Amino acid sequence: MRKADVITALIILIIGIFVVYDGVRLGVIGWGASGPMSGLYPFLLGMGLIIGSLVVMGRVFISRKSMSDKPFIQKGGLRHVLYVAVPAALMVALTEFIGLYVAAGLYLALYMKWIGKHRWITVLAVSILLPLISYFVFDKYFLIPLPKGRLSGLLGF
Repeated sequence: MRKADVITALIILIIGIFVVYDGVRLGVIGWGASGPMSGLYPFLLGMGLIIGSLVVMGRVFISRKSMSDKPFIQKGGLRHVLYVAVPAALMVALTEFIGLYVAAGLYLALYMKWIGKHRWITVLAVSILLPLISYFVFDKYFLIPLPKGRLSGLLGF
């Protein structure tokens, strides 16, 4: 288990370094007269990844308990990982065709009904309202267009 923690932390550390580099490459890191500069949020995200990975590695090396005899995935645990990974991968694949908002709504609905066993009214409320609110916040308020997919082009918007 310690190996898996260290390997995962190293992968996240490398990703964090790339994100910090990209934040610096994008431009000024700070707050300007019109708000955050272009490199601020990527830089902060990358720093969060770096700090988090260093905390994980520190806890692994400081911990006195030997976790090496425990398997990384317990027997039958892979199925639970696939319950999360397969719908997420489908959402990413569908985003290209139907857009992020519709794909996120379908993902939420599938996950809430299949895994969470929620009532239909709750599933419909969350899977419709959350993408709708996200649309208004990002597309309309912040003017940050998120992927609309090929479906929106076919429908003319």
